[in-house]
Amino acid sequence: MSFLIRDYDSARDGHRLRQCVVELQEFERRLEPSLPQGEAMADPYLAFLLERCARSSGRILVAEEDNTVAGLVAVLTRVSPEEPDEARQEYAYISDLVVLARYRRRGLGRILLEHAEALARKRGATTLRVGVLAKNRIAHGLYQQLGFNDFQVQMVKDL
Repeated sequence: MSFLIRDYDSARDGHRLRQCVVELQEFERRLEPSLPQGEAMADPYLAFLLERCARSSGRILVAEEDNTVAGLVAVLTRVSPEEPDEARQEYAYISDLVVLARYRRRGLGRILLEHAEALARKRGATTLRVGVLAKNRIAHGLYQQLGFNDFQVQMVKDL
C-alpha cells in the first residue's frame, strides 16, 4: 500500500473532488434514499465545502495512489460553537471522508483520519468531531476504533 496524502490542488483535483463527492453521496443514498442524487448536489455542495474550509481554517487532504485520487478527507480546524447550549470552545470537525469503492478495505480511511487528526492537533484543536449516518455501521465502527465516542444522536420521523 503506497498512498500519498497531500493537500487538495484546485487546478489539478477539481474534477476528482467532484467524483469523490458524487460517489459518497450515492453510497449514502443507498443507506438513506431520501438524500439528493450525487450529480444534482455535487456542484452546490463543493462550493459550500470550499467556502466552509476557507471560513474555518479547513483543508482538504487528498489520498493518491499511482497518480490517481483514491479518497479525501476535509477537516475544518477552527469551528466556533453556534448553539447557546454548547461548550464555548472551538473544535475541529471532519466534514467529509471519502474512500472510493475500489480502494476500500485497505486502511485508507484510517490513514486519512490520522492525517486529519494530526492537522487538527497542529492547528491547536483539543476536540475533533465527525458526523456519520446512523446506518453507516462500517464508518461508525472505524471512528470508534480511532477513539471517537458517541456524543449526540439526531433522530428523524417522516410525517
